[in-house]
Amino acid sequence: MTKGKTIALHSYKGGTGKTTLIANLAAYYAKIGMKVCLFDFDLYAPTLSMYFRKQPDFYINDLLRGETKTTGKIDVSDVLVEVGSELGLPGKFYLGLSSPRKEDMSEIEIKHEQKWQLAAIKRFLLAKNQLFDEYEIDYLFLDTSPGIRYWSINSLATADLLFLIMKNSDMDIEGTKKMITDIYEELAKFGAKYFIILNKVPGASPTHQLSWEADEKVFEKALEKDIRTSVVGSIPCFCDIQFSKHEFLYAVNQPDHPFSKSLATLAENIRRL
Repeated sequence: MTKGKTIALHSYKGGTGKTTLIANLAAYYAKIGMKVCLFDFDLYAPTLSMYFRKQPDFYINDLLRGETKTTGKIDVSDVLVEVGSELGLPGKFYLGLSSPRKEDMSEIEIKHEQKWQLAAIKRFLLAKNQLFDEYEIDYLFLDTSPGIRYWSINSLATADLLFLIMKNSDMDIEGTKKMITDIYEELAKFGAKYFIILNKVPGASPTHQLSWEADEKVFEKALEKDIRTSVVGSIPCFCDIQFSKHEFLYAVNQPDHPFSKSLATLAENIRRL
């Protein structure tokens, strides 16, 4: 049996729409019958618990700690929240959420020495193996912290496929180029593959879709040449999503929306990698 893949989404800075993108990608795969798990590894500013409006008994923080403060030992089964059933999805959709509590966010980096951090990484790797071996998931998605931080790099190092999410601004382009040089080229030496996903790309509208697509292809080719990395997909910016009070899984709830169609194309591109 072929083992599943671990996919990490990362960005140079915040505001790229990374979390919305990864949540919709995971939901899309569950919608077409696959088994997926989405872990919130943005441990410094977690948002997936708010996005899915879930408050689990145990968080990834407990898993990394190796025990809870009340019940003792813990493994990945204690952390998982299955949301595929309530969403009416044919596949399985598991969540592993990070604690939004201030003390937990500070504890993960400030209170622990290197020995504890290394033990936490080993605990996560054991949990990852359990997900693939016992739950037989097809994809494990990791939503990571932007920039270069301890747990960002650690989570990236455990992934098979790395996707840098960026907007087509000069700041994003230059920052992404620096991260590729500083981090991604090193990770590639150990077998990881990395790609670019353009998100919130301006200019698309139903009346100008064809001209936008043509212009975007020209930009993608120039970008690939500049940063020497393949662009696996582009998602246009849609105002109704950008300014929505609570965008929630358009890929599932509004499959005919242009965003959902663009995301489906991206998802199929990723499957072919």
